[in-house]
Amino acid sequence: MRVLQIRKSSFLFIVHLSVLSLLSMTSCQVEVPNEEPNQQIEDDIEEGEDLTSQENELYEQVSCALKDVYGETHLALKRKRTLKFIISKLHENFEQYQLNSLYERAHFLSQLFHESDGLSATVERLLGPSWRALFNDPSETWQCHEYLEAVNEDDRYFNESYIYSRNSYKSKFRGRGLIQLTGCFNYMGFFYHSSAKDRGDEQKANIHRTYFPYRDSEGDLVQAGMFCSNHDLQALDERFRNEGLEIYPYELLEDFEQSVDEMALPCKDRGLADFSSEKFIVDSSFWYWKKCQTQSYFSSFIDDNSKQAVARVTECIHGRNSVYQNYQTIDCSQSQSGNWRKESFCSRKRAFESLVQCMKLDSTK
Repeated sequence: MRVLQIRKSSFLFIVHLSVLSLLSMTSCQVEVPNEEPNQQIEDDIEEGEDLTSQENELYEQVSCALKDVYGETHLALKRKRTLKFIISKLHENFEQYQLNSLYERAHFLSQLFHESDGLSATVERLLGPSWRALFNDPSETWQCHEYLEAVNEDDRYFNESYIYSRNSYKSKFRGRGLIQLTGCFNYMGFFYHSSAKDRGDEQKANIHRTYFPYRDSEGDLVQAGMFCSNHDLQALDERFRNEGLEIYPYELLEDFEQSVDEMALPCKDRGLADFSSEKFIVDSSFWYWKKCQTQSYFSSFIDDNSKQAVARVTECIHGRNSVYQNYQTIDCSQSQSGNWRKESFCSRKRAFESLVQCMKLDSTK
């Protein structure tokens, strides 16, 4: 992994139009799928790609479900490039974070499908300049051919729907990663976990905490919320260091927004120092998933194949709400246009059902 020099004057990246995203635990990104299903499992992994047989099996399962949910005979490049990028780390983390059952893996992946718009978006969208302008930058630092190929295939999606913004309240702690980590308190929870994990402190790494009291610039005792100032980040780093940890990489303290945007770009050889973008994108999603499971209200349903389980897991990721609690009244065979929470539930339910089917089909091969 090369150390990237991040230019202060550079723009960075992508992002998603969602007024409601920072009011919830994560952002919500939905692409309307084609209604025609596609049940084939095989996909066009190029020959010579260095995947183990188990990684290839997982790739086929996820590819099968993506094609079914989004009605694609072949995966769109905007999904394929991300799936290829994460597949080895995804397989590794299923073992490391002990997501062992078919149903828990399907629940987890179905939430990723919805939050990342079918693995298309790793940073929340707002308004700004186009992707094509961003990745045509002549600097080698900012070139990302995988993204340009995806833009060329689906120009409307990237240049009208998935566009970039910086330097605002929402953009600094907007959703990033496959599960769209949102809010300062969640970022601090993940970096606390990551720092403890890197130091071999499994006890602290497995706390999955987001409560971090510190002294603000006025000397008042406060805790990390949705937004943190630069002073807040420095104070939180000092608090972490008192526990033998730190906010790492250090570039996060110099320019949090630009640095974490770089970490969220799913492109080879990106990231900061020895904290690769692959590590951030995948690990942050698993951390958030495990954070949810600290409450039995959610954890008792992760191995359950039911509509109620989808509703509970959705609340785990998206926040508790009466719409999800009244899941029995949601008819996903009917259009839920106009009620974004019901649309959100149906999107996750369809993804879960497709993943279960694809995983079962593949297991019979």
